Amino acid sequence: MSSRENRAILASFGVFVLALAGLAVLEGTLGVPVGDGPLAALAFAVAIVLPQLYLALTDDEVAPRTRLGVAAVLAGLFALGFVAAPTGTPSLLLFGAAGIALLVVCRREIRAAYRESIGNDDAASRR
Repeated sequence: MSSRENRAILASFGVFVLALAGLAVLEGTLGVPVGDGPLAALAFAVAIVLPQLYLALTDDEVAPRTRLGVAAVLAGLFALGFVAAPTGTPSLLLFGAAGIALLVVCRREIRAAYRESIGNDDAASRR
């Protein structure tokens, strides 16, 4: 029997295939080239980011903060990889969402490290 993590990744891959099929239909019916733009980046991000978010809520083995950090970093990488120069509203929205996610993760990590350093200093000063 497969683990919950494997099932979540497999389900997101299925959503990814459906998203790519939807993009192909959209491109075929409307004639709009969407294969290289932010919509394709969104389809790729779905395959990796959504299972990380789901597992952050449900998995007890890995810390949710770690899963959210992975999702934010991967979203930022996909945004940078698919949109070389942010032009147009969809590209700016993609960059904005990825940038906000990265800022939130950085803030959390800095705050956690600060609290840990304060806690260690308090314990050392009590000795």
